[in-house]
Amino acid sequence: MSKKRILTTTAVVAVLGVLVYFQVEHWRSFDWARFRAASHVHPLQIAIAVGLVYLTYVLRAVRWKVFLEPVCRARTAPLIPPTFIGFAGLALLGRPGEFIRPYLIAKEENVTVSSQIGVWTVERIFDIGAFTVLMAIAVFFSPQIKANPYVGKFQLAAIALCVLVAFMAVAAVMIRRRGPQVARFLHGMTSKVSTTLAHHVDQKVRAFGEGLNTVAGPKSFAKLVGLSLIIWFLIALAYREVAHSYPPDPGEKIVEQGPPSVDVETAKLADLPELAGQPLGQETEEMLQPALQAKGYDLKEVNGDLWLVRKNKRIKKVGDHPHLSNMDVPHVLLLMGFSMVGSVAQLPAVGGGSQLAVISALQIIYGIPPEAAVSCGMLLWLVTFMACIPVGLFFAHRGHLSLRKLSAESHEEEEREEEQAEPLFAGTNPHLPKAPADNAAGEQPHGARPEPRPGHPHQP
Repeated sequence: MSKKRILTTTAVVAVLGVLVYFQVEHWRSFDWARFRAASHVHPLQIAIAVGLVYLTYVLRAVRWKVFLEPVCRARTAPLIPPTFIGFAGLALLGRPGEFIRPYLIAKEENVTVSSQIGVWTVERIFDIGAFTVLMAIAVFFSPQIKANPYVGKFQLAAIALCVLVAFMAVAAVMIRRRGPQVARFLHGMTSKVSTTLAHHVDQKVRAFGEGLNTVAGPKSFAKLVGLSLIIWFLIALAYREVAHSYPPDPGEKIVEQGPPSVDVETAKLADLPELAGQPLGQETEEMLQPALQAKGYDLKEVNGDLWLVRKNKRIKKVGDHPHLSNMDVPHVLLLMGFSMVGSVAQLPAVGGGSQLAVISALQIIYGIPPEAAVSCGMLLWLVTFMACIPVGLFFAHRGHLSLRKLSAESHEEEEREEEQAEPLFAGTNPHLPKAPADNAAGEQPHGARPEPRPGHPHQP
């Protein structure tokens, strides 16, 4: 194991250790009997969630085919196994397995690995952009989220994410139109720190530019945007299916929970936080009603229950005990955001950061009891992140492939292509590989990529 990987793993373990410590302190009253009762789920809904996740992998293969349209006529079916194998490698190996998918696709379609890593980078921008659009719609237009006491912070986070996506889009346009100038500028800036770093940045910028060349035009861009939105909406539906697989009030009766009380969300919405936890009766209802009406809400009794209503649309049951079965797409979109942030601190095949972030959000944001939150957080991780492993390993076994070898080969191939490409500032074509000095016969060395045709750096 390299020193860099050791340091990275040590840092991640330290961060996760701190998070686990705080969680343990928070869970001193954790009830394991209630955890077992809360973990009873409906298998059919879990199967539906896994099916939705598998469908997103197929759609990712379709999207990659669109990326390859200016380069070659790829078919979707051959791209599906590399997609599953790549995500299985990411789940089992962590960050070292990220380049398995572009490496396998490059081999399958006979294009350069660096170009497919560029496509992989562009794909990330579409993913972040699609998720940002869905989350912004949820936090600014969903009545359920507007009733949450943290809605202001959610909206600020959505705005910050929109600014980030806009910045990435502008940078992508600049690199596509003026890639050589951008690469030269960044090389000049980073060369003051390290020559090696400058060369590495130069190569990454050009690889990213190659990936941008695969967005053929407005029609291709519209396809990519549409596919990205569908992919992330399906992921949200998978989250919702997992949450709804938990039956209401598992293992306990309403009587045992005591009479309903004013929930935190309603009290916060009425600017009367002191009423949170107070018994829900006529007196508290008379205090809440005028404050809520001033904000466009109303309290209405339906079938003996008190509901928070806006424009004659029921939003939530006031005093209702929080439960996973009450969550809808806007709620799980926020959970997905917490999961994405937490995934920065991940251990291979173990995870850690995303689960802790989701569990914390379920408790703090939605008031889910810790036992149900832990169970749901772990199940979400298994369904959305680890469920690809069986299919990925099946395809890898059928192709006689080793995930560890693929990971090592993908990084070695990327480094080899970077070494073969002359720096842009030297005045040579960065997309054409250098011929080996000792290969006078003109034969390609073992593992070398075919030399691109003039006119497009990706074309074999």
